[in-house]
Amino acid sequence: LLEFQRAKLKFEAKLQELAEKDESFSYSIVRPTAFFKSLAGQVKLVKDGSAYIMFGDGELSKCNAISERDLADFIANCCSDPSKRNQILPVGGPGKPVTPK
Repeated sequence: LLEFQRAKLKFEAKLQELAEKDESFSYSIVRPTAFFKSLAGQVKLVKDGSAYIMFGDGELSKCNAISERDLADFIANCCSDPSKRNQILPVGGPGKPVTPK
């Protein structure tokens, strides 16, 4: 894991701990997959001649890209949907996940 990922997981654990101690505190942890914008940037780099590094057979980096607008809608919905409280919510875009293969 990268340092920022470790920091995010540590913060998530703190949120969960606070919610366990105080019933009036709630959280929704959103874990989006890749953004379309990020994937497009990677494609441009490869087209410009940069190397692409694939881990293993590519299955490890499988993702279901999501647009910024769709992610924003999902996050806004977390504020009003009680079923999303005190949950870890992986979220991706429509369709099947893709791999770099």
